[in-house]
Amino acid sequence: MRSRILLLAALAAVALPAAADNKIPIASEGTVGDRWTLVAGSQLMPPYPDDYAGQPENVCLVIGYLVNADGRTSDFSLLKSWTSGSHSRNEKFWADFGNLASRALAQWRYVPAANVPAAPVYTAATFVFSAPGDVVDTRSHCALVDLTTRLVELRFEPRARRLMAGGVFSRLDIDPYLAERIHRQLIAERERADDHHMSARVLGPARQNPPPPPPPTPPGNK
Repeated sequence: MRSRILLLAALAAVALPAAADNKIPIASEGTVGDRWTLVAGSQLMPPYPDDYAGQPENVCLVIGYLVNADGRTSDFSLLKSWTSGSHSRNEKFWADFGNLASRALAQWRYVPAANVPAAPVYTAATFVFSAPGDVVDTRSHCALVDLTTRLVELRFEPRARRLMAGGVFSRLDIDPYLAERIHRQLIAERERADDHHMSARVLGPARQNPPPPPPPTPPGNK
């Protein structure tokens, strides 16, 4: 099993392109201040969408986007999401919320920080749709400590792999050795999960959690 993990990781490292001088740097949310300043008056939080206002859920989503050299934003992508309700697998639900957040982001404008050349950077923003008292808890479900790590995880996620192979994602400055390490961790986690599921199938629920013995037959009821 260990040899298979190392082989797959090695193949991933070969497949990843080497970093080039024209690669776009990545900045986790809230860390672009040394390069760009958001213009005052930008709509930071859109209203709750009307289609779901009748039965509102607490929702958060992280949208990745590119700050271009002219300060405009583009290349919006849903990177992470969570809801307190029953729409977690509803693609239209997430498309509606993602489009709403992306339209707000499209209005954002940046100006270069003082004495810093205007250059593109890829970053992210978290949008929270919830009651005021639930904002902190809801936002915690979408927390991204490291944007680069999340982008690498999505690169190796089966459902997202094709989307992460081109466009702006192919231009991002991601250390291939970091990508190799994260990929190796993901493979190990999946193999542990597979081993657990296999053990569950072999043992069966009855052997894992044997039922209690029947109560003794009372005298005279044989």
